[in-house]
Amino acid sequence: MSFREIDDEEVPRRTARWPREVKAWLREIFIEDWNLKLLALAITLGLWYAVTGQRTPATVRLPNVQLQFRLPEKMEISNEPHDQVEVVLTGNKRELDRIRRGDLVVYVDVSKYSPGERVVQLTRDTVTMDLPEGVRVDDIEPNVVPLRLEPRIETQVVVEPRLDGKLAEGFELYGVQVTPQTVRVRGPASHVSALQQAPTEPISITERKENFNVQQAAIEIPDQRVNVLDTVVNVNVEIGEQRIEKVLAGIPVRESTGLQARPEIATVTLYGPRSVIELLRPENLQILLDVGADGAITSRLVLPPEAEGRVHLRSIVPSGFSIIR
Repeated sequence: MSFREIDDEEVPRRTARWPREVKAWLREIFIEDWNLKLLALAITLGLWYAVTGQRTPATVRLPNVQLQFRLPEKMEISNEPHDQVEVVLTGNKRELDRIRRGDLVVYVDVSKYSPGERVVQLTRDTVTMDLPEGVRVDDIEPNVVPLRLEPRIETQVVVEPRLDGKLAEGFELYGVQVTPQTVRVRGPASHVSALQQAPTEPISITERKENFNVQQAAIEIPDQRVNVLDTVVNVNVEIGEQRIEKVLAGIPVRESTGLQARPEIATVTLYGPRSVIELLRPENLQILLDVGADGAITSRLVLPPEAEGRVHLRSIVPSGFSIIR
């Protein structure tokens, strides 16, 4: 066999093998390991969708967003405007998803307004919000807020101790002392001027029988437009035995140096704790008359030691006396 003949025979065989190699290569690419190839395709599509989807503009509607006003100096809002609004935001979905809704605040600048009734427009041009780049305000509801602006004033108001409950049987309230007696408040002129007293938090006296103190009792003014500057006071509550009134006749009367008085007996009305008053008898009491430098006569009741300072003289009959010299 010649060299030429050998070469001519090899060529067909090589040509016949080539399609089989190509088929195997194509089979390996498109047919074998389908599970892995499908998984890779799914991951690729997911990543593509996530990236392109986050870049797609989106719109969200956020209810109950806090509304705050930047006020003129020494001015206050005296009405009750909306303190929350609904906001529509548009922008990059990724940035919208990063917004912490509870931290959002819509600010409205009314610092150039003068006192009186005002109507404030809420638009993207009149409000400011701390938003990520690429996110904008599209709408606000309500978009109109009525305001009443008044001068801010400060004054002193008398404290009213607010007692709650009922004392123990047979006891009564003798008195309440508050320190300090007044507190400073600040707010819109009409609200502060209408304030008559500054009540404390409720102080329970339920079943109490004796004096007690409350330190740092809070001042609680219902009007939320009024700001309390002195927020606490001390309260001293005096409680004692229930008091009664009693009339005693036949009380001896005499002049303080021993001279005779006319009339020589009188009737007195006394007031004090029941247990003390009920033990008093006419023979335990006397009325002394003191004569002043000008000759004026004044009377005073002399009580037993256990009643001193606890029993009060309300009246003497007769009201006038003379002295026999």
